[in-house]
Amino acid sequence: MLSMEVILHAGNARDFVFKAIEQAANGDFTEADSLMERANEEIHQAHRVQTSTLQKEAEGIEIPYSPLFGHAQDTLMTVKTEFNLIREFIKLYKKSSER
Repeated sequence: MLSMEVILHAGNARDFVFKAIEQAANGDFTEADSLMERANEEIHQAHRVQTSTLQKEAEGIEIPYSPLFGHAQDTLMTVKTEFNLIREFIKLYKKSSER
């Protein structure tokens, strides 16, 4: 099911970004960057699944309403926001460690 695929990848991304900020807080910026890369890959995979569904509707294929798909989109959007915020926090940790 496509909705679950989006939720799965978004959940994986969320796990990676929160592990990344933990690593940054501990001063392991190499690992933090690696985890953020993995999170970004998961976000892209989730986005591809979402986009393929939306493209079908744009092509005129009727997609029935699905609360689960709405939840999947909400989860992905939230994780993308968390990713962007945590990326900035990691930059702050890096600057702070240089002092």
